[in-house]
Amino acid sequence: MTPEEVVGVWRLASYTEVGEDGGTVPGPLGEAPAGLLIYTADGHVAVSMMKTGDAPALETYMGYSGHWRLAGDRMTHRVQVSAHPRMAGTEQIRHVTLDGETLSLRGTAVTPVGGRAPERVLTWRRAKPDGIAADGIAADRIASDRIAADGTASGGTAFDSTAFDSTASDETAEQQQKETH
Repeated sequence: MTPEEVVGVWRLASYTEVGEDGGTVPGPLGEAPAGLLIYTADGHVAVSMMKTGDAPALETYMGYSGHWRLAGDRMTHRVQVSAHPRMAGTEQIRHVTLDGETLSLRGTAVTPVGGRAPERVLTWRRAKPDGIAADGIAADRIASDRIAADGTASGGTAFDSTAFDSTASDETAEQQQKETH
């Protein structure tokens, strides 16, 4: 497996814990967790997983981001930020396998449960855009292309990107306002 084969977006298919007898039970997010795993080509990783349904679970949300590297069948996630502060600054090492569109990560839990660090297996399937998201993205591109081509939105008014950019500073917004008027 190469790093290029891992890059992309993956949806959580299953999250199980391996018992001392070798059998599996649902992981800490319950029977049917949902999740996304994103590997970028420049080495960033983001993981978000949550419990679904009403059944009780040990946790309701797990997530972190940082950097990743692949060496043979060993995947390392160097955690920068996490929903669980104890994970920040750690390296999470996993045995990884890729079988077509299925990626499996196997490793031990960060925090011991009942005096032992259980082995956990997360199975991911390569994400495909769904019809709604893909249509929305296409519509957004068409609108963006139209705005870029003539500087107007659908009502014929000048497009002001600062109205939509929540990260723009007041100073930047004021400067852009002056330039457009």
